[in-house]
Amino acid sequence: MALTVAIDTDVLAHYVTNSHVQLGTLKHKVKNINLFLEGNKQPTFNQVSDIAKAINIPTGLLLLSQPIELITDKTKFRTANSEPIMDMSDELRDTILEIESKQDFLRNEIEEVLTFVGQYSLETNKNEIISTVNSALGLKKADAKIKKSILQNPIKYFRNKINDMGVFVFFNGKVGDNTHRPLDTHEFRGFVLSDSKAPMIFINQTDSKNGQLFTLVHEFVHLFLDADEIFNVVETKDYHFDPLEALVNSVTAEVLVPKRELFQYKTIDIDELVKHFPVSKFTIARRLLDLNLIDKNFYNQKIDELNNSLQQNIKHAKKPGGDYNNNLTFRIDKMFAGYVNNAVQENRITTTDAINILGVGYKGYKTLQKSINQ
Repeated sequence: MALTVAIDTDVLAHYVTNSHVQLGTLKHKVKNINLFLEGNKQPTFNQVSDIAKAINIPTGLLLLSQPIELITDKTKFRTANSEPIMDMSDELRDTILEIESKQDFLRNEIEEVLTFVGQYSLETNKNEIISTVNSALGLKKADAKIKKSILQNPIKYFRNKINDMGVFVFFNGKVGDNTHRPLDTHEFRGFVLSDSKAPMIFINQTDSKNGQLFTLVHEFVHLFLDADEIFNVVETKDYHFDPLEALVNSVTAEVLVPKRELFQYKTIDIDELVKHFPVSKFTIARRLLDLNLIDKNFYNQKIDELNNSLQQNIKHAKKPGGDYNNNLTFRIDKMFAGYVNNAVQENRITTTDAINILGVGYKGYKTLQKSINQ
């Protein structure tokens, strides 16, 4: 016997109405849709999935107690060259919707307002922003132990520091748990959803580790300027940034590759410099160019070489694998999982609600519960 699920008829009606899918069309795709909308019958989980597919939204949204606003204004998300995202893939759209639903949940759980979000503007002196970001990330003073910790596991170090600031960080290389819906690094490398209570950063895990780190810090800097963004820069010889992105990139580069420290090594050997900074060779090359340590011709030559090497590495790269539980606890922000668990413990949401909010199965939910206390 198929298991039925309890859905809120107002939530269902909201999404059906806003989908602009004709009810007659929906009737042909989903049996008993009228009864579901009227509340006279509860659908099975498979039927909920069929409805979600028919109106082009993630299934989890139909299982929430209240609807959230979908992305109706795509121009709020801009790329590094200030072009609006007009042809957003279903994978990117559904990933943003998933993170938005998590953010919506947290707004009801968190009372504290983060004062650093929107603390600065485009007119703020760049060095002031750099100083504040360095303080937030524990980089204000040169420390050999911190440097060693960063180089050993840069993503862990920076993610923990950003978490400490009240920012939730998620990683994934696919839509939810669906291995048949991979995310495309060429479309986006990450995005940030600014919010004074629950700012969210999402990192595309199909990117290189150094690429993921740059995006993580880059999106963190965006929060100080209270700006949503989809980060999609690829390593090319010529790309242009709007003023906001130019500022964010400049701050990020100085945080990850400080000018004073770079000059101390007295070399422009990219292979050597990359050993001392947690960034890609592309970033080192760009940093050398911006600091006038190499000219544009040399830079273009190095970018061509690096791109050729990158393509060869991609051809021979192994498909990602590893332990599911470890991957899951890395992907889902631990702080977020803690808020969900607290809501369950205080009987404000059910276990089923928690599973839907987290976007995992029951096994994954138990894994996350266990990780919270470790």
